[in-house]
Amino acid sequence: MPRATESAAMPWLRRVGLATPELVVVTHEHELLPDGPAFGPPWVVKPDIAGSGKGLAGLVHICRSRDELSSAVTATLRSGAPAVVEEFVEGEECYLSIALDETTRGAVVRAAATGGVGFDAHQAAAVTVGLAEGPDDHAVAGLLDRAAVSDPRLRSAIGDALQVLWSAFCSAEAVLVEVNPFRWDGQRLVAVGVAVEFDPHGHPDAQALRPSALVDADPVVDRAPTPRELAVREADAAEPNRAGIKFFELDGDVACMITGGGAGLLALDYLTDLGIRPACYLDASPGAGSAKLQTLFSSALSVPGLRGVLFGGAVLSLADARDVAVEFAAAADRAGFDSTRVPTVVRLAGPHEAEAHAVLRRRLPGALVLDRAASLEDACDLLLTAMEQSPQELEGLVR
Repeated sequence: MPRATESAAMPWLRRVGLATPELVVVTHEHELLPDGPAFGPPWVVKPDIAGSGKGLAGLVHICRSRDELSSAVTATLRSGAPAVVEEFVEGEECYLSIALDETTRGAVVRAAATGGVGFDAHQAAAVTVGLAEGPDDHAVAGLLDRAAVSDPRLRSAIGDALQVLWSAFCSAEAVLVEVNPFRWDGQRLVAVGVAVEFDPHGHPDAQALRPSALVDADPVVDRAPTPRELAVREADAAEPNRAGIKFFELDGDVACMITGGGAGLLALDYLTDLGIRPACYLDASPGAGSAKLQTLFSSALSVPGLRGVLFGGAVLSLADARDVAVEFAAAADRAGFDSTRVPTVVRLAGPHEAEAHAVLRRRLPGALVLDRAASLEDACDLLLTAMEQSPQELEGLVR
């Protein structure tokens, strides 16, 4: 999934209409001249990576002297990343983000009256907005009420910023636009931390509206492909006229088998936030066919050392849920997977879902099968609970 580093995302935010700090990127210690940068002090120093405040604890430095600036830049460069030296902006911190949610075919807009390093987005107030409708005044007002944003001027500033971000999110075909944090000094709202991700298959016109420099944040590592990855590639190549499949093995122990592109990426985030280490990422387009799906699903279910399985995806529209359920059950047999020993949560909805659920309950005893009323996040929470229970305790969980 293409992402922008801090040094690329900040100018992009400025181009779309938000206020941002001045910044320079330092790749070598000697680039930091005695009389530069042209702004500050104080300065903010942080690594030039693709991310915002979350996870940067200990990596963001506030420097009020030239010696502190030099030390912070040196420490950042030694961590292996270029250093962003940024103008320090005074003010209170707040949070705003838009994330694609394929489960509801919309976007989740989150806001909070706090933010910054270590802030957890799940603490923010949230509202789901249809991609065609966009956030209206009523939805924004309700969101800011739940976020406990009371200052009328700040509410107006956040509302204006949201409209700017929404336009950029849609026109550039983004998956995530997160500003963490904004700083508010009573007059000006300034984005001082940003994370953005984009649909890798976006229209050329949308790609032209993205930051100038992107990095590939797909879960691919610099190593030889595993036997399971090779099997999926071979199955995909064997039927070039059918829709494609993809499979990447990670270093965790829970098979994340959520199809639907953005839904799969959201599931990875949900699992990681719960302290669960995903073992794989996969995706299949409608029409992939039986051979491809069975290879894809059996590859995921045969990853060594699995402690849990999450299966399903966004609500199906072009695929029959019964067919998906049958292929999953067949793949479990093919991989020798035992759902009575490995906690398995299924969140599958779409045409003929009742019949699909009956197939899954019959052929995968022990699997916890959820209906469409449960969200993808609910499924992740249930999997964590199931992994912490004994087999006897699992009998009381939702089926």
